[in-house]
Amino acid sequence: MNAAIILAAGESLRMGFPKQLAEYKGSTILETTIKTVSTYFEDAVVVLGYDSETIIEKVDFKSSAILINENWDEGIISSIRTGLHHLNQNKNFENVFIFLGDQPSVDGKVIQRLLNTKHDFDEVMIPKYRYKYGYPVVVPKYFWNKLELITQDNSSDEIDSVFGEFDLINFFESSEFKTKSINFNFLRPTDFDEQKDF
Repeated sequence: MNAAIILAAGESLRMGFPKQLAEYKGSTILETTIKTVSTYFEDAVVVLGYDSETIIEKVDFKSSAILINENWDEGIISSIRTGLHHLNQNKNFENVFIFLGDQPSVDGKVIQRLLNTKHDFDEVMIPKYRYKYGYPVVVPKYFWNKLELITQDNSSDEIDSVFGEFDLINFFESSEFKTKSINFNFLRPTDFDEQKDF
């Protein structure tokens, strides 16, 4: 059984307002992402953080569970932990598909192919879009506890902070963990971080 986590807790400093609410093809960035994910997953959670009350008021989350990461300023790993902790308390999932909430253009064909691809219980699947890795990343339950144990470095020096800029793909690719690349002959989904990305 598969579940999905949509990471949408960031502050959107470069956008100047919650980018989750930015207009995208007649909807919003986050709502479009949720709609795509909910087409393929019965069990999905959306992890919010900064300005969560405003986002909740304005977004249709469909059947997705809403989680609030109170430690959103610790970086993406804290939101991953929040989502995994919730899923671990519920059904017996085998894998989680991790999506970025600011990538509304993720192609359903990518999701379907990942769902249909067999992999080992200890093998992470990562899409490769014309030689560049991207999301969604498929993480088997075997790794969930390992990710939950990663904590934010409390160092006040940003240079010394290990996990402030934690990168999930690099974490798996640069380690001894088994990964499987799933190749796609088109560009990876756009990250909508500022106005020029539209």
